[in-house]
Amino acid sequence: MTDFRLYRKKRSYLLAIIIILVAIFVSYSAFLNIIQLRSIMGTMAYPFEAVTAVVWKSTVGLPAFIFNLKDMTSENAKLRANLEETDTKLVILDQLAEENDRLKEALAFKRSQYRFNLCAAGVLGRVPTAWYSILSINKGSKNGIKVGMPVINQQGLIGKIIEASSFSSKVLLLIDRESAVVAADARSRVEGVVEGSGTEKLFMKYVGAEGEIKEGDLIVSSTLSSAFPAGLPIGAVSRAFKREHDIFYHVEIKPAVEFLSIETLFVIL
Repeated sequence: MTDFRLYRKKRSYLLAIIIILVAIFVSYSAFLNIIQLRSIMGTMAYPFEAVTAVVWKSTVGLPAFIFNLKDMTSENAKLRANLEETDTKLVILDQLAEENDRLKEALAFKRSQYRFNLCAAGVLGRVPTAWYSILSINKGSKNGIKVGMPVINQQGLIGKIIEASSFSSKVLLLIDRESAVVAADARSRVEGVVEGSGTEKLFMKYVGAEGEIKEGDLIVSSTLSSAFPAGLPIGAVSRAFKREHDIFYHVEIKPAVEFLSIETLFVIL
């Protein structure tokens, strides 16, 4: 009798354990299924959640964006104005620096030309009817300037005074068709007459075919010139040739002076 009861007791424990294990297994499987189902549902719902979030942010953030954009536009305009102002100041500073350099160069040139009594002058402008031929300068008879006086700069011979009022004068440039100066080749010493062409080019005439002149030679004012001191640079020979029966050379000269950019000059008193 005792053995049967022990057997029944053991049997009842085993059945309870099996039931508990089955319950745990079923619960775990159900838990896994729930997790997988939630994962699937989350994946399916993600696009809708993302779109909703974007729409919400756009709707809520649009006024702030417009406000910020207005501020950015205003700030950009201010920065642009400041930049333009800075650029203008830099241009002015560059111009002042260039003018300062020109004045220093002019002063050094004046000091080096101890053989001449020079009067420095600035260009007021060009005569409209003779744009390439006549300059107006800011010095006149009150400064000792007279008609016929030579005009030079650091580069060479510019021309001569053709009109002098009290506070201004007019300069006939060497490139004018009416200009002429007795000149010589600094190397070979052959002489001729340099005339203007009305353009940035000079011609040297009456150079005898028996003489010697070639490209690159420096042409200066001659000792035979009555209007200009000798030795003033006029230009360099850019072309020189003669034909078989020519009695004179055909000579073209590139001026030493840049006539279209003259700003400061000197009158030889």
